[in-house]
Amino acid sequence: MGLLLILRVPLDPLEWQISQDIANSIVAWLANTIGAAESVLRVPATGHDKRFFFKVVFCLYMLSALGRLVSALTVAYAAMFFA
Repeated sequence: MGLLLILRVPLDPLEWQISQDIANSIVAWLANTIGAAESVLRVPATGHDKRFFFKVVFCLYMLSALGRLVSALTVAYAAMFFA
């Protein structure tokens, strides 16, 4: 195992190069994605559409519950090895 660490060739980030066009397209894509997310999330944040607002609240609550369930299952699975 130690021999593999010695023989590994380090990557030099200074050798990574992308063209100006690719960099511009990446930044444009990122700005477009953030702008689209902002415009979509602005509607439920204002609270004018109550039905859509409660749908978002429900979905966020369900995601939270799913996260707690997955976390509990992970802890239970890990406890099997230490019990």
